[in-house]
Amino acid sequence: MTASKIGNFFFKIRSYTPIPFIFALLYFAEPTWYTGAVGVPFIVIGEFLRIWAVGYAGASTRARTLGAARDLVTTGPYSYVRNPLYLGNFLLSFGVCLVANVYWLVAVLVVGYFFQYLPIIALEEAYLLESCGQVYRAYRERVPRFLPRFHPYPDPSLHDFSWTRAIKSEKRTLTAIVCVIGLIFARQLVDVL
Repeated sequence: MTASKIGNFFFKIRSYTPIPFIFALLYFAEPTWYTGAVGVPFIVIGEFLRIWAVGYAGASTRARTLGAARDLVTTGPYSYVRNPLYLGNFLLSFGVCLVANVYWLVAVLVVGYFFQYLPIIALEEAYLLESCGQVYRAYRERVPRFLPRFHPYPDPSLHDFSWTRAIKSEKRTLTAIVCVIGLIFARQLVDVL
């Protein structure tokens, strides 16, 4: 299997790969109020980053094929980091591991995250380089892939932020977060009773 086929495969199934991870979290969860207090800020920051990103990029971020995006977004969170949604996903998942008090799953998260997202990012970057050419090349040279920089990209795109677009796109993620955290604590209450 070629790298682009692997990236395409993970791109298409990326919404489903967290399911086994969530089942493991729910099974092994032993949350405390302390682990909740430590983990929730990571969840909030991760979700804030996702909302900020989809407020600019829109629902095309949920597409199953490349090419659905409006065009290259280089403003908002994209002016600080090239993959704010994937960074947001990582922070969310890390926060949920902390809330659940299942620290060994952090190692699984890190390995699984890079195993899944590196091929996806390589595929997306090849597509953007082909479709946007020098514009993307200049952006890629100035904006880091994962760790945000403190200075925004000097040539931001004209995309606008829309709360409607953000909330519409994030409804599923917000619902999933509430359900998973609720189930983690509900399981703990059942164990106590």
